Amino acid sequence: MSERRHGLAPGVTFNFASDACRIPFILKPCPSAIRLFSFDFSDMSGHLFFEAIKLNFRGQMKTSHLNALRALEAALRTGSFRAAADELGVTTAAVGQQIRGLEEYVGSQLFTRNPSGVVPTSSASTIATELSAGFGSLSSVLAQLRRSGPDNRLSISMSLGIGEYWLTPRLPGFYAICDQFDLRIDTTHRLVDLQSEEFDFVIRFGPEPELPLESIFLFAGCVVPICTPEFADKYNLSEDTRSLTGVPVILVKKETNDPGWLDWESWSKECGIEYQERAAIPEFPRLSSGLRAAKEGLGVVLCGMAESFSALCDGSMIMPFGGSSATQSKFSYRLVSLRGRARSKTQNDFRNWMSTEAETYRHEVERLLGW
Repeated sequence: MSERRHGLAPGVTFNFASDACRIPFILKPCPSAIRLFSFDFSDMSGHLFFEAIKLNFRGQMKTSHLNALRALEAALRTGSFRAAADELGVTTAAVGQQIRGLEEYVGSQLFTRNPSGVVPTSSASTIATELSAGFGSLSSVLAQLRRSGPDNRLSISMSLGIGEYWLTPRLPGFYAICDQFDLRIDTTHRLVDLQSEEFDFVIRFGPEPELPLESIFLFAGCVVPICTPEFADKYNLSEDTRSLTGVPVILVKKETNDPGWLDWESWSKECGIEYQERAAIPEFPRLSSGLRAAKEGLGVVLCGMAESFSALCDGSMIMPFGGSSATQSKFSYRLVSLRGRARSKTQNDFRNWMSTEAETYRHEVERLLGW
């Protein structure tokens, strides 16, 4: 579902995307397009990459072969088909199939398969750096094309929970300082590659990224049990509660590898509250779904502070065990961008506004929790 407003009036586009495979770039056959690309043809990878583009323009090569090159680049860089699949948002089998098709196309083996995993051949290892550079060059070209268009466009990727519960309620503040911008928000849980995809920023939950990415710290992750006031009264929940026996709890599938993100068992040990795992408990695939279930009075849920903050402030949800029941995670939320990429005034304004808004939010959370 999307809404898009064109012209000078500000517009916001929400793309609630699935984790399906995406083509990271679009190439259209036009005589001037070839002049946009520059590669070093003295090596195999530059020649292979350029020939792939030329053949695609001439109609002799399928777009899937370009996707296969993308899969090859990701597999060489990450070291495995599984890691490449996680990054590209496809299955491991799909990556393997794409690379096998590429091997048939180029007439040579690119990986040695064995029970412990895959190992790139010497010919594949030789082209790894140049292949990544090739996709980086395409990303640079796309960035230049974007900059040649309207300079009021913002394209951001983030999780559905952050987009729905944290950023959207605060957007009127950005409208107040920048009333002519076109904001495109893409919500996904896959790991977006800023080098090959058309995003200006990514709001990412994790450790500080490595080069060529840069980031500004927004706020730390925080896990806290919440429920409705009526639910807390019904089960007599308070800061003095020492057992969750008989209390309906809501489970949410873990969406992060943050070692500090707690589940009910680890949270209860941390807080000294008795908890016994039960089989017949509703479990939801996303934190946003678990939060909605808690709002309906189905139980108490361990929720991220970023997702639950607004509901805690308006009183529709409470922290039944008090602010001391909140635990800080190891990872943090960051506004990530590609280092060295030129930004428009609107993009810089947004980056500065996010930094200020996050600082205000951090102070508000500290007051709410009594830290």
